Amino acid sequence: MDVGPAPAELKAPSSRKRRRVEDVKPARAPSKTSTRSKASDTPAPSTRAAKRLRPTVSTSRALSAQPATRVFALWKQDGHYYSGTIHSLQAGTRYLIKFDDETNDQVDITMLRRCELLVGDAVILAHGNLRGTVVDVSQMESGSIRVEVDDGSDVESSDFEISDIRIASRAIQTHWKDRTLTADSIVTIIRPKPLHATPSPSGMSLMSATSVKQKPFAKTGFVVTLTVRNKHPEKMKESVMLAIKHNGGTVIDDWSSIFPMEGIHSQSNKRWVASLENFKFKPKPEFEGLERVFLLADDYNQKPKFLVALALGIPCLSHEWMRDDYLNHPISPDWQPCLLPAGFSEILSARVSQLVDLDWGNCKEHLSDIMSNTVASKLFSGKTILCLGADFVPLPPRGGRKGGSDATQDASRVVPWIMICMNASRVEAVTEVKFASKDLPAYDYVVVKEYSERPKDLQDDVTLVGVSWVKDCLISGRLLPMPASR
Repeated sequence: MDVGPAPAELKAPSSRKRRRVEDVKPARAPSKTSTRSKASDTPAPSTRAAKRLRPTVSTSRALSAQPATRVFALWKQDGHYYSGTIHSLQAGTRYLIKFDDETNDQVDITMLRRCELLVGDAVILAHGNLRGTVVDVSQMESGSIRVEVDDGSDVESSDFEISDIRIASRAIQTHWKDRTLTADSIVTIIRPKPLHATPSPSGMSLMSATSVKQKPFAKTGFVVTLTVRNKHPEKMKESVMLAIKHNGGTVIDDWSSIFPMEGIHSQSNKRWVASLENFKFKPKPEFEGLERVFLLADDYNQKPKFLVALALGIPCLSHEWMRDDYLNHPISPDWQPCLLPAGFSEILSARVSQLVDLDWGNCKEHLSDIMSNTVASKLFSGKTILCLGADFVPLPPRGGRKGGSDATQDASRVVPWIMICMNASRVEAVTEVKFASKDLPAYDYVVVKEYSERPKDLQDDVTLVGVSWVKDCLISGRLLPMPASR
């Protein structure tokens, strides 16, 4: 998949907010040239200094002596929060926000947070899209904070203007609950006639505020899987792994290295039971520093590694993201153009796109609290599943099995785990019907390897499905019509 740069006359505007060069501190001389994020192809306009918004007083409407409320507000075009000032109340609970880059938008009060950064807050730097952590807020009153960037091997700290950063929506939802606002606590600038929101931000010129650099794959883990159609799997896998390591990434042997497949065996290992609470991010020591993960493949497939990633909403990307000439050309931080299809749905007779959060990985909560991913389809949410067949029962730890694998003989044993990843509340795997803990009608679904392998004397009120139907639903991102009875 060769993706070349678009001709200049065809460049499309970016949805990412860009900041204008603002009042710069003496220690941070502006660059003479405009620097643009690779995520945008929008030509940069003039680099004239942008005006800071300051509280003004209307002769017809005097305001309180209090300064206008400073906030971080949601910019819906890219799903991140940016700094700005509350200008005026609009309809209902929506406020007109004047962002620091001179764009404006109407934002509901539920999508506003006080502009109060705390030590430990995760932020994203506008220049370079680097992820960092706030380490000093003593100069926040003057609009500056200190941010630490850790690429896994080196740690650098630099001062940044608050307008130089953005906050991931997931981080806001998780860690900023103590910085919400009420209508009574908001002070607006003035109350003019309602203004229309800017339809999209104009291209803003950026300047390099620091020499901080971060390897593109710092604190990033990759699970690699290749299709059986690949003629040179070992050569390709070696090339991909070298590119990952060269760019600061980590190769993960299998998902079980960060998501242990934990359950309880009973009935002489003829029954295995796991619940949604058992599934957590519990990495092995060598992977504890990871903050985001991806799956790399040469094409879509139905191997366990690929299916687990689909179920969890982890982006499955083409190995072509890792260019063969990575030593001479930097790898783009933008992974979205490299998304593979989820697969081919036999029932829909179509290749289907993945259902993923396009801002995946911009905060560590995407990984550490992965089961709270609101984008993943979670088709079996709240359901109880029985996997019926000896091949489904995971081997006990003392069996010497080192987690999951892409080997054919192990694929069926990962099926119960995939059900948990699809948000089933409880999954049970048994070798025979007699070892099930409940009567078959009590389960929402009874899964067999092949739908034709129906147990004898099966009750009419049992919802029986085959593994192929489960896979097709996962690929399609929806519950498909039930297989016809035979």
